[in-house]
Amino acid sequence: MEAPKQRSRLSQVFLHTNWPCEKLADLLLQHSICSVLEIGPGKGILTDSLLKRNFKVTCVERDLRFFTYLQQRYPSVISEHRLFLVHDDILRFDFAAWIAQAQGPVAICGNIPYHISTPLLESIFPHLGRLAIAVLLVQLEFAERLVSEPGFKSYGSLSVFAQLRANLSLVAKVERTCFVPVPKVDSAIIALLPKTECAEPILLRKVEKLTKFAFSQRRKKIRNALSKFLETVDKDRVSLDLSRRPDTLSPIEYLELAKTFQDSPFFDGIQ
Repeated sequence: MEAPKQRSRLSQVFLHTNWPCEKLADLLLQHSICSVLEIGPGKGILTDSLLKRNFKVTCVERDLRFFTYLQQRYPSVISEHRLFLVHDDILRFDFAAWIAQAQGPVAICGNIPYHISTPLLESIFPHLGRLAIAVLLVQLEFAERLVSEPGFKSYGSLSVFAQLRANLSLVAKVERTCFVPVPKVDSAIIALLPKTECAEPILLRKVEKLTKFAFSQRRKKIRNALSKFLETVDKDRVSLDLSRRPDTLSPIEYLELAKTFQDSPFFDGIQ
């Protein structure tokens, strides 16, 4: 049975070596996972590694050709209710419903198309507290931005957004030659663990708006980059050094800054 061809318009780039899949699946095993949601299984190379470890696997596949291919490839494990196939766009998928019915501990994993990396994370983060872990294969540059520390070129609003919501680690670099067709960039396995304590969602959304505003002028000093926000509050309430640049502030400092500005009219409409 021959697998369908990849479609470039869907950013389909598939692994042809299984060591990243084995590493990812072993990481899930360390967290005693029972049920796994796999995003975009494609030809099933990661699915094989997950099934080999006796996880109950739900695969969400957007491409009907690969959905049909997987049905034909795994008839026995489907009949044994160890594999469940869903034909859907992951950005429309109901994570809450799946988590509610899955046997725990539960995890999310997958080889993520580059163009949906950010919106997918935004979809996963509200549910992270109910997961044991999420492990994703993403573009290396994207992974580096997620885990970057203040002061580095890769540090930005995405770093702040992610690190306030999850404990992140870059598990392994995956060379571009591990994929077919060979992409122009390397990838990496990134692990996301839920934080034991997390700020309120509305405050996090204010931090997100504040950081996007600040990093749009990252070379300026805070007093200039956030001058419009500062006009709405008593500057004496701001405890940090306003001569610092946006890329030197830690995620926690941005959280505290958002608390200082939380009544600013620039946050009107955030719920």
